[in-house]
Amino acid sequence: MLVNALAQQQGISTGSGKDIRPRSVCSDKPHSPEGSNSRSPGQPNYKHLPPKPVLLRACDTFFLRCHNQPYAFFHEAKFRQKLEDDTWPDYLLFAFLAAAMRYSSDPYFHGKHAEARDGYAMRSWELIVTAGYALDEAADTAIVQALALVSVIDSAAGRRRAAWVKTGLAVRISQDLHLMREPDPALPVVDQEERRRLFWSVYLLDRFVACSRQRPSVILDADCQVQLPCDETHFRQMIPQKTDFLNNVGALNEQSTYRPGQFALVVLMARTLGRCARYMLDTPETSHEAPPWNPQSEHVAISSSLLFFESCLDTGAPFNELIRQHSLKDDGSTDPQVAGHMIFSRMIFHLCHCLLAHPFTLRMRSDATAAKTPTTWFARTLKLGLEHAGHLTMVFGAAKDVGFQASTSFYGYCLLVAGSIHALYTNADNVELSQNSMNFLNSTLAYLDDIGKYWNNTRLMASGLRTFWSISSRYAGLLAPEPLSTPLETSDLRNLWSVLDYGVMSDPEKTLSRSVNDPSARSHWETSPAGAASQADSTVTRGTSRGPQTSIDHISPARDTVLSSDMHLPLPPFFSFFNETQHGGDFMAEEDNTFMTLANGTFTGPQQSLSTIH
Repeated sequence: MLVNALAQQQGISTGSGKDIRPRSVCSDKPHSPEGSNSRSPGQPNYKHLPPKPVLLRACDTFFLRCHNQPYAFFHEAKFRQKLEDDTWPDYLLFAFLAAAMRYSSDPYFHGKHAEARDGYAMRSWELIVTAGYALDEAADTAIVQALALVSVIDSAAGRRRAAWVKTGLAVRISQDLHLMREPDPALPVVDQEERRRLFWSVYLLDRFVACSRQRPSVILDADCQVQLPCDETHFRQMIPQKTDFLNNVGALNEQSTYRPGQFALVVLMARTLGRCARYMLDTPETSHEAPPWNPQSEHVAISSSLLFFESCLDTGAPFNELIRQHSLKDDGSTDPQVAGHMIFSRMIFHLCHCLLAHPFTLRMRSDATAAKTPTTWFARTLKLGLEHAGHLTMVFGAAKDVGFQASTSFYGYCLLVAGSIHALYTNADNVELSQNSMNFLNSTLAYLDDIGKYWNNTRLMASGLRTFWSISSRYAGLLAPEPLSTPLETSDLRNLWSVLDYGVMSDPEKTLSRSVNDPSARSHWETSPAGAASQADSTVTRGTSRGPQTSIDHISPARDTVLSSDMHLPLPPFFSFFNETQHGGDFMAEEDNTFMTLANGTFTGPQQSLSTIH
């Protein structure tokens, strides 16, 4: 079996086939007394749960830093009560501890929190495999919760196959438990909504893990016959709330008056992200597909969905004020459980636009068709991608400005994709555009470095983005709407696909930095003027670009370059970059002088009211 094979790969014995399950789900072994250390010197042992006070402190950490970021596996009050009553299964508690260790500073662990995280995650998986809980007909939602928690850890550690298998198990067991359908109305209200939120959390995990090439999602949207999550206030107070179903919400349902809550918006945006990833990251099966500018294309359909959801995100107020308005607690601090979904939905919204309008993916998708690409459409779409890359970086900055500790792993991927657009535009011929792109890139890297304090895969993404910037002058031709004069070579395609692949950029064995620094790859790009210059000097020559000569390779950006809501950092007028002289079009003559500026943290533009979304 695949589970047994994976267990053997991770060093777990599955026994000889005899029944080795404990008599009860919960361990009958007492917790270690606080202050004692059952671990031998030099040989830490995480096979036993820590004492109750340590568990309670871990619980505080978990609901402060992990819950609703974006996954909502539990109802907090119910979880705490079951923790007090010792009714949670051990495999769930080990998984929960592993998640909390990432943000813990509990002195009980003597500074070995990373070791504890991995040890507890392994112990949870070991119990699930050896005791056969994943195959138990009596399995309940706890097994899904535990599998989802440990799969997040594997995914962030770059263990793609392990994460894929555990996510798949969580999906299949959740389907076996009928979590994708409406729960029994006889269940308590809190249990009904917890089941819904658990399913939608697994749905999110499935969509995020699939932001890679050739990694399709497991859950089909058509199978999701459970209501979208209710508002956070209703869930906390255990008040029933009627919402709507996934496939009833969208631009085609003109009769619906449902306004999704923040968690529901995250789910809806994740559905759109799944479509974006499959359409933009995978090679089209046939050249006869409708080109992306065709009204019948998937590109236009996804763009229409995003336009619909924009109306749900645009509330008429600046985003930092919106966070304060809806998530400020009595003590003046930000409620992370409320703010988390508000921030996440907007980050994914801009991420979708970045994938749809990324200079590389847009070129690949356009070139895959037999039709001639309209340069005016291509230029407009490029401009939209640049705008949303800036918005994405600013959303994260606005969240930090109001005191939100935004350190979830998937934020790293969002920033990586936006950062790759910033990196490409540092090669723009327009000096002001190039310099502002450098400012955005520095801010993006600073944010990645912050998240990287907690997540190893985000550290890899930050390193990979710096490497990508160092060779990005090779790809300056992607910024023009005309066809490339010279086709991209195999190593170029590998680098460009890699920087957009969540799985590759999370894998320490397949990072972009490792790929570029591999002798076989390095010999290819060292021969270019930019590559040779970067080898001779830390400052990368920009080829024909008149952009800034600032080097960020292998260094951390200065903290004073980070964007904040009170900074005036004007984006340049795009007229000089996308004007009719360069690209032969007159579609921008009327509006480019007013199109997009960044003033006091706010974009303004004539075509879309996005200033309140960021």
